Amino acid sequence: MDDPTPVPPDTDVRVHERRPPLAVRVLAVTAAAFLIWRLVGWVDSFFPGEEVTPLNHTVNALTAFALALPMVWLARRHLDRRPWRGLRLTGVGEGWRPFLVGAASWALPGVAGIALCVAMGWSGLGPPASGPEAMAGLLLLPVLVLLFEALPEELIFRGYLFRNLNAAMGAWLAVGVQAVLFALWGSALWVIGSGWEVLAERLPLFLGMGVVLGCLRVLTGNVWACVGFHLVFQTVAQALLNGRYLEMQGAATLTAVAFLLPFVLGVPTAMLLARTTGRWTGRVPDPA
Repeated sequence: MDDPTPVPPDTDVRVHERRPPLAVRVLAVTAAAFLIWRLVGWVDSFFPGEEVTPLNHTVNALTAFALALPMVWLARRHLDRRPWRGLRLTGVGEGWRPFLVGAASWALPGVAGIALCVAMGWSGLGPPASGPEAMAGLLLLPVLVLLFEALPEELIFRGYLFRNLNAAMGAWLAVGVQAVLFALWGSALWVIGSGWEVLAERLPLFLGMGVVLGCLRVLTGNVWACVGFHLVFQTVAQALLNGRYLEMQGAATLTAVAFLLPFVLGVPTAMLLARTTGRWTGRVPDPA
């Protein structure tokens, strides 16, 4: 699950070929990701009403997935001029273990936090929302989160961007840079859609999430760990907090306690499950 042996900072790993500088590649892919999600928002505006339904959620997810994956493939082929396998999004045979590590890194502290809130009476969970549309939405939710958010976002930020950054700098610095890019990208999308008042909430959320997911990428050496964490987080959050699938009392307390714990304990949990501390220094070459 680990990446190849890091190269000391004074080692020359340059390949004598013409390709855009690192900053150009990173900014181009970040900008392309921003435009894709803006296009998804434009497509969503054709659906009546402001509430998300299984239909427009499905269309949004398929649109994002169908555009993000080819975009990364084209960038990897024509900007990086490197093989796809260098992104460390391995096949199912290798990817299921890090995926489960990432999923458990959110689920173990997250479920413990939810149980604590319910047991102490700080929050309460009601029955699932009735009606075929609500039930269909709840059953589809993990699949749509995987296609709309977990897989494309992790492929872009902890796959493509982290891989390019880690070839030029140590892993600890690459984690910080990609987290800042992730925070700016996600916050900008929310500000455009909801106004500047959401910035104070969304910027720290995206930054913290970017750091935790970047650390999981370093610890496991595999993007699937990040996909697992992201999938469980978004699925549980949307199921409990948006009011469409489950009745929830004390949502503010639940958010402050149960949804904070995985961001604090997720990385130590992953270290215990993966039995590694990762490689945080030295560049990791990205051979042609």
